[in-house]
Amino acid sequence: MDADTFRSAMARIAGPVAVVTVRAPDGVPYGMTVSSLCSVSLRPPLVLFCVAATASCHPVLRTARRWCVSVLAAGQEDVARRFAAKGEDRFAGPGLDTFGGLPAVRGSLVRLLCAYERIVPAGDHSMVIGRVLEAQLPSGTGLLVSSEGRVTDAPLVYHARGYRSLAPAAAHEALSAPRGAPLPTG
Repeated sequence: MDADTFRSAMARIAGPVAVVTVRAPDGVPYGMTVSSLCSVSLRPPLVLFCVAATASCHPVLRTARRWCVSVLAAGQEDVARRFAAKGEDRFAGPGLDTFGGLPAVRGSLVRLLCAYERIVPAGDHSMVIGRVLEAQLPSGTGLLVSSEGRVTDAPLVYHARGYRSLAPAAAHEALSAPRGAPLPTG
């Protein structure tokens, strides 16, 4: 399969947007945006994300004992872009604090403090697997009203080569209704 077709196929799969931060042995912070985060196991609690073998974080993650994952909320696209940019001081901007002694994104949906479990080479990337030591569930981030009327936190997702946020079902129905059709009311 050619690379362009594969990229186009993968662009159709939405993924969560998270910022992974870690410190090098000399204390210098490193960070990157990922859209490949997923849970692996409940017992023990494990998560996985993928990182390019050429990423500046890659060698640091290989030697780090712990890292932090901040799952971004709707409205945090600026943070996602900052940590995805090359040649920029990712830690100079606003919106950061610490969790477990590591840099973390303030206002994220969830923050996970992870311990090194293993790194598995996979083509031009590596799968980084971490054991979740602690989870922090801040409240009051990007709010979304569910179809049942409950207020929930809206995630930032990456889909079709761009950042998106989820909309309530009523908004989706309104967007997909034929022009001139009556809109749903609640």
